[in-house]
Amino acid sequence: MATPLAVASDRPPPWREVFHGRRGRLTAGLLLLEALVAVQSLVLATIMPDVRRDLGMVELYGLAFTTASLATISAIPIAGRAVDRFGARVVLIPVLLLFAAGLLVAASAPTMPVLLGGQFLAGSGGGGLYALSLGIVAKTYPDRVRPRVLALLATMWILPGLVAPPFGALVASTVGWRWAFLAPIPVLLVGWLLIVPALDLVPRGGTTQVRLAVRWPLQLMVGAGLVFTALTIVRPWALVMVGAGVVIGVPALARLVPPGTFRAAPGLAASAGAAFLLSIGFLAMDAFLTLMLTEVRGLTLARASVAITIATITWGLASMWQSGRAARTPLPRLLLIGTALVVLGGAGVGAALWPSVPLAFAYAGWTVVGAGMGIAFPTIPLAAMRQAGAGEESSDLSSVLLMDMLGVATGAGLGGGAIAVAEATGRSLSAGIAGAFVIALVALLGLLVVARRIAPGSAGGSGGAAPERAAERAE
Repeated sequence: MATPLAVASDRPPPWREVFHGRRGRLTAGLLLLEALVAVQSLVLATIMPDVRRDLGMVELYGLAFTTASLATISAIPIAGRAVDRFGARVVLIPVLLLFAAGLLVAASAPTMPVLLGGQFLAGSGGGGLYALSLGIVAKTYPDRVRPRVLALLATMWILPGLVAPPFGALVASTVGWRWAFLAPIPVLLVGWLLIVPALDLVPRGGTTQVRLAVRWPLQLMVGAGLVFTALTIVRPWALVMVGAGVVIGVPALARLVPPGTFRAAPGLAASAGAAFLLSIGFLAMDAFLTLMLTEVRGLTLARASVAITIATITWGLASMWQSGRAARTPLPRLLLIGTALVVLGGAGVGAALWPSVPLAFAYAGWTVVGAGMGIAFPTIPLAAMRQAGAGEESSDLSSVLLMDMLGVATGAGLGGGAIAVAEATGRSLSAGIAGAFVIALVALLGLLVVARRIAPGSAGGSGGAAPERAAERAE
């Protein structure tokens, strides 16, 4: 029986299999919630200038984004462990309610601090949904189908990337920015209605003694908040904040990630380290791409945004390509291919910092970066799913997701710090952005080394019996 299964697993499943039977409703619900989180994050960036004009306190402007990110960091490990311990059905309603409560609080906020509270709640719910969705994929779908589902989840950021900014601008300019927070709530209900009837396909929790310590995620959030805030402050005392954040955050992080993560030990620990490095490398460029194109090369924001749109499309297309090869290509090789493309594309973007270099280098480079991310990004959680212990899939996967989110914040924070240092020392903006790109390059070169240590995950060779049993019930 093993040989036919292995042979079948070498062929990527047709896309219709992902939507077949009752599992198809589960897929549709997960995709809808993923698109909702994408839309909300993109709309927020669009409407924040109007929010600031109404509520004032411009000094808190950046915290609207930071607060949600820190809440996500704390929510991911809690939700991941809760899914393993109590089951997806028990966790789904609280995270949806958190997300909806955050939207309601933000929509009715009379002051900027209240809006920040809403963003914290929404970020907690969004982080919980992130961990819950990928935990369901790991527990429910057979290994040969997972790459297809991950590719579809990636594409849920393409359409929002095209329509969310103009939608947010339209809502803010007509009925007001508060309605941009309220509009997603009915969609949450639709997602819940799609997912709930199929949740019996997900193996129930309670089979393992997963520890659910809330202290460590909260302690990590405090430490990370101190570090990332201090990175943008070019003052001697900011070093004290960094030190305090490290002392508070690192011991908590060590409790939440697989043993050996800090040295990228082979296996799950290397997958967590790879997620961290990839996100640093991408965000240290992505966060400052439009700044470079508008302030250094003199483009309008509309022309600069074309590069982001194109890269979003190539990301989705490359994820589709990766999903058809993940079953028969060693995952370290796929991760190396994707990372190499990000390095190559990033070099093209960085070259455009020089005025004599044609702008086509920036556009072509960012297009290649999008393709590389489309290959590398879904490969890492797929490797983690193949290594996860039976009954602990969500806990193990949440460690990788946590390192991913920390990498996002670290890449943007270090890049912002490079620009802040350049400004404080009288150097040009180009020098600061170049520093951010160098940080990205160092992280990506480190990833080229770590990529070889993630488990190859031969098709059908791991993932436990639970996904196969769930697959049989889904037919």
